[in-house]
Amino acid sequence: MEVAIIVPLIVFASIVLIVGTPFYFRHRNRRMIYEAIKTSVEKTGEADPKLIAAITVDSIGPNADLRRGILLVCVALALAGIGLISGDIDGYSLLGIALLPGLIGGAYIVFHFLIPREPTV
Repeated sequence: MEVAIIVPLIVFASIVLIVGTPFYFRHRNRRMIYEAIKTSVEKTGEADPKLIAAITVDSIGPNADLRRGILLVCVALALAGIGLISGDIDGYSLLGIALLPGLIGGAYIVFHFLIPREPTV
């Protein structure tokens, strides 16, 4: 294989890994909680309220939108920086791609300040 094929393949595979890893671990955590509830019901005949609360309570937190927004804006700045440093004529195409996470991150930051939130326990 040529280097021209391997480099984009590695870049896109790493993006898939970065995006997919949190989904996998969240799924694995949920499965473990469900198994604990199943074992509890089989042994005692009823589910432990703490285990049920672990599934039903949304543990996102009051600052999740701000954290996501800052992270996406930083990703956009990184892409824009790569586009400017590369010096290619097509370097501006990365600036266009950087708009997507930048605008989504900006929307998350606006949501953080405009939408009222209830504090989590």
